[in-house]
Amino acid sequence: MNPSFWEHDVWNQAASQPRSGFVHLTCDVAIIGGGIIGISTAIELKERHPDLHVVVIERSDPPRGASTRNAGFACFGSVSEIAHDIDLMGADQARDLVQRRLEGLHQLRSRCSGFDIGYEEHGGHEIFIDHHPSLDRIDEINTLLEPLFHGPAFAVRNDLIAAHGFSPRVATLVHTPYEGTLHSGLMVRGLWSLAQRLGVEIVVGEVVPRLTRNDSTTLPRSARNDSTPLPRSARNDSTALLLSTGEEITAQRVVLATNALFPESLLLESLATSRSASESLASSRPARGQVFVTAEIPGLRLRGSYHYDEGYVYFRNIGDRILLGGGRNLDIDGETTAEFETTPQIQTYLEGLLAEVIAPGHDVQIERRWAGIMGFRDDKQPFVGEIAPGVIQAFGCNGMGVAIGSTIARQAAELVTS
Repeated sequence: MNPSFWEHDVWNQAASQPRSGFVHLTCDVAIIGGGIIGISTAIELKERHPDLHVVVIERSDPPRGASTRNAGFACFGSVSEIAHDIDLMGADQARDLVQRRLEGLHQLRSRCSGFDIGYEEHGGHEIFIDHHPSLDRIDEINTLLEPLFHGPAFAVRNDLIAAHGFSPRVATLVHTPYEGTLHSGLMVRGLWSLAQRLGVEIVVGEVVPRLTRNDSTTLPRSARNDSTPLPRSARNDSTALLLSTGEEITAQRVVLATNALFPESLLLESLATSRSASESLASSRPARGQVFVTAEIPGLRLRGSYHYDEGYVYFRNIGDRILLGGGRNLDIDGETTAEFETTPQIQTYLEGLLAEVIAPGHDVQIERRWAGIMGFRDDKQPFVGEIAPGVIQAFGCNGMGVAIGSTIARQAAELVTS
């Protein structure tokens, strides 16, 4: 598996290292998955209940999936995407989803204020080669979102087409000042460091192939790091997590935060999963996002984040490099996969788009290619729910993990302690 730009750039420089084995074989809360949702849930729990013994179990170092293999967009949705969401779920739900993304970004930036995550706010852009129906709905969308931004969120800025170095094929550019970019590797590394400072135990290199309920089993007081009781509603039963090494740990609560990798990560045959969970899984699917980053391009004028083709294509600058990804709509069936390989079809398309539309006239060299796996749901709504007694699942960022991961984590933490 090729490391992403973010992984290669910073991960081996982490100030603190997670453990490769467990200190205790019992805990209050075990979180499976150390990406944005999993580690943010751990932080939420420790901020609310400092005395809880929280363990995060992650199969890889750094965590892979989407969290360290994405484009590093701090965005809330483009004009064409929001127009699609209005048609899919109605205006009120579409606005509520944008609000949750904005709240998540605010929470993430606030939580990360003590360390550098490479955040820059040059604004967001959407480019159109042909006229798109969403362009006729900008006023409608701005009116819908006005309570969130207290002014227009989007404006046509065709003066930026030449200023940013695009091909004359680009007919329309829509701009928003409320979008930024960040360094995904720095973000996840910082969240891991914060979690460890709060007392979260992070264990890497472990896979959990099976969960088993241990009904009417109470964790012994000696297994905990303090004498403070669990929240009032804690059940007097537990879940055993069987590891691929043969070890077993026991937790009163389990949070599954493996996102799209859930179906292959965990077998719940011994748990009575809920009907809502079964329906949620049935409407969920992995989606591969292929990405590459160029070598430095002298005179590059791109600054900020960019969307194209209803959000199926996304690109940005990293200094004087271009990161470009997406194109899964060329092969939806083939890209509905949990495999991390890149493919000639998608990569060739992206390279052509780069040369003909995004950076014409530049001699561009591709420096690194990789793929990440996102989790999508048909209704575009995240799922946070108890799928078995004491077992909570939190996933379904729909390509917006940076924005909405923190709000999903907050819901999961509230459910753990409710």
